Amino acid sequence: MKFSNRFVEQTHPLVDNSAFAQFFETTHLNTYRYVMALGRGDAKQAEDITAEAYLHAWKQRQSFTGGPDAALGWVLTIARRILIDEYRSKTAHPVQTQLQDDLADDDPNTESVVLTREMEEQVIGALQRIPEDQREMVVLRYVLGWRVNQIAAHLNLPENTVSVSIHRALHRLQDDLALQGAANERAE
Repeated sequence: MKFSNRFVEQTHPLVDNSAFAQFFETTHLNTYRYVMALGRGDAKQAEDITAEAYLHAWKQRQSFTGGPDAALGWVLTIARRILIDEYRSKTAHPVQTQLQDDLADDDPNTESVVLTREMEEQVIGALQRIPEDQREMVVLRYVLGWRVNQIAAHLNLPENTVSVSIHRALHRLQDDLALQGAANERAE
């Protein structure tokens, strides 16, 4: 992930309040998207985890030794660990979906809005059914737009392993979504 020239010129994006504020403004949306895609599509939970990840990063900034390009990866790792901890602590409580939250808050009556949300739920559900390591690679590649070499460096894996894993994950997702589509057609 490329940072703006402001970050490249700095030796450390977490060095002070203003550098951290710029870092947050530049990267928080990517972190939120990452958490949404890895999680179960719960927007409120993703917002909380994103905020908690940046708070943790700020508190632990002295322990970070990487440069500007590694800072986002460090925050994503923190967010992933928080997400895992959340799921472990809430195994007895079902996670609300974005669709349920939206239907409770608003009153979307148009068919296209409901269909779009149903498709989002199907994609998030399909992501949840692939192995966690493949899911993370797919999210980094297609949600955050990272290149394969960046994902490989972040996960400390060979580039070929990342490419093959993403390819296999996409096939699994495609098959899963096709099966869901066929099941939905039969139900209608």
